[in-house]
Amino acid sequence: MNQLRRQLANAVERIKILELDLEPDGRISEAFSALEEHMDSRFDQMDSRFDRIENRLERMEHQFNRLQGKMEVMLESITGLGDLPEDET
Repeated sequence: MNQLRRQLANAVERIKILELDLEPDGRISEAFSALEEHMDSRFDQMDSRFDRIENRLERMEHQFNRLQGKMEVMLESITGLGDLPEDET
């Protein structure tokens, strides 16, 4: 009987420790908060990188379009295709 009482008291004490660890300021809650802050920081960094990549791609697309336009003008100038009447079909 005494052994059961000690085991019960031991279990109650362990439950109290777990409850303290799980409270808003407990160790487990603090660990989750730290992990959440770290993940938020990493996601912010990734978002920033994606924004920079997107901006670079937009600039490259603009430069490509300008280059393509220049090449079309040069091709028309070299071949004289721009001087031909357009097909009216």
